[in-house]
Amino acid sequence: MTIKKFLHSCILIENEGRRLLIDPGAFSFIEGKLKPEEIGAVDGILITHSHADHCYPKALKKILSLKPAPIIAHQEIIDLLAKEKISAEPIAAGEIREVAGFSVQAFKAPHEPILTDIPHNLAFFINKTLLHPGDSLSVNPLPSCEILALPVASPWARRVDAVTFTQQVNAKTVIPIHDAFLKDFFLKGNDETYGTYFTERGIAYHPLALGESLKI
Repeated sequence: MTIKKFLHSCILIENEGRRLLIDPGAFSFIEGKLKPEEIGAVDGILITHSHADHCYPKALKKILSLKPAPIIAHQEIIDLLAKEKISAEPIAAGEIREVAGFSVQAFKAPHEPILTDIPHNLAFFINKTLLHPGDSLSVNPLPSCEILALPVASPWARRVDAVTFTQQVNAKTVIPIHDAFLKDFFLKGNDETYGTYFTERGIAYHPLALGESLKI
């Protein structure tokens, strides 16, 4: 299985010729470093919640124009995408289903507190290996995962909460996400701080640059 990051919280998982995309949001494309079509055709798409940095209909349309693929999401996102004439299939917390050849388990994962309306958020556990929690550090029930896509920077996040969550899910490898709004100099320092902390505790920390991949 290969994991590739396309900025912020957008993760592409490739396995046996199948490609599963998670959260292709606006922050992946807003600076022009990446065009949606450069991700290429995918076989399935998961969306954790409706915030624009995770769910960006304009990008979805371009990706789907390369190849039709099912979008899997909860009802709030289905209703949002319907307004853009994009169809999606429902999934609920506790449900396990096959998506494009991948096992996908949805978990209850409340969005962390913010000052505006709080959207519904789901975490996705892929092939019982990689956990993508969206904008949550409180997945319920807590799975044990080999790989965690960890939100490392956010208006709602503290580093101490992020590392506590990592330890709670027994992650062996961390891929940092939710970091596209950080300036390069701060992003470097942020990764060094997390990297040192995790390495000292036997947890691998892999910050992935745009389009960089990690083979597991």
